[in-house]
Amino acid sequence: MPEEQLPSVMKHFEGLEDPRVVGRTHHKLFDMLFIAVTATIADSDDWEMMILWARERESWLRRYCELPRGIPSRFTISRLLRRLDPEALHQAFAAWMKDIQEVTAGDVVAIDGKTLRRSFDRAPDGKGAVHMVSAWMARNRVVLGQLKVEEKSNEITAIPELLKLLEIKGALVTIDAMGCQKEIAAKIVEKGANYILAVKDNQPTLAEDVERTFEEAREEQLICTATLDDGHGRVETREYYQCMDLSRLRTAEDWPGLKSLGKVVSHRYENGGRNSMETRYFISSLGRGVKRMANGMRAHWGIENKLHYVLDVVFSEDRLRTRKGDSAENMGVIRHIASNYLSGAEHIGYGVKKRRRLAAINTDILERILGI
Repeated sequence: MPEEQLPSVMKHFEGLEDPRVVGRTHHKLFDMLFIAVTATIADSDDWEMMILWARERESWLRRYCELPRGIPSRFTISRLLRRLDPEALHQAFAAWMKDIQEVTAGDVVAIDGKTLRRSFDRAPDGKGAVHMVSAWMARNRVVLGQLKVEEKSNEITAIPELLKLLEIKGALVTIDAMGCQKEIAAKIVEKGANYILAVKDNQPTLAEDVERTFEEAREEQLICTATLDDGHGRVETREYYQCMDLSRLRTAEDWPGLKSLGKVVSHRYENGGRNSMETRYFISSLGRGVKRMANGMRAHWGIENKLHYVLDVVFSEDRLRTRKGDSAENMGVIRHIASNYLSGAEHIGYGVKKRRRLAAINTDILERILGI
């Protein structure tokens, strides 16, 4: 099959090592990965639905796959994804995104973690639930890369490893308070990017100093802007402040690239009188320019609303019981591949959920989503 007739991601799977015993396999690695990707795009969330869809679409699949023994069973494909090296799959995914998605200056890349809630194994020696950290580009709503957080570890150790996989020069990287670490700030600056890091009580000295700075700053030392959102029975206003004065920060010199501090005050007014106010603080390597800082702060929440929500509601990720071996982690990558293709298929129209259903019943639409 000529490369130009394949989905772009499949070209990056060619170097993956087959974990199965040589000479004792009936189905090709490429074929099973192709089925996993296309079936996931086409509204199939578990092994059984994948294979049912593949059997109904066998004649179409043979345009791109050899299928020497026909469609594999759900046990065969689940065993493969249980044993496939997830690190190699992460690297292939990141290489694919570098190939097709250029990060340009000013792009917001949000990094955040998500637990696959039903991926834990109840067996005495079973694994805990898989927690994945993802990098999501706000402009095109695509995942640039992801890594699993190792058991007995946390996002602090996973984020620097994820950053190594990414090409983010010129981007603005946003991370919640867990990622507010000097080593992570240093890695972002080393990659040629800027950062906005949320500040909370996990950095008590820093949090105290940032809050005090805004309390004591004179009006002329603050740059501010505001936004208004109205809908779904509520009105929300956000006031954004930027301060360039770092003199009150006792640890300012310890933070690579630090240039400014940020503050956002959110006021929410809901029908029925349930009103609330929240104040959040940030540190940043951005220079003067409160609107750019505000755009970065707002764009960060897109990873929750436009990626994690879609994975849970559209792909049923939190309800899936995939848990044996590395299958949960590997299927997490497959879902990110599917999500990227579906998010990029705006020419199809509709939302992601309807695009999946259309792809399930119409292979012409599936090919348009895949770009083949």
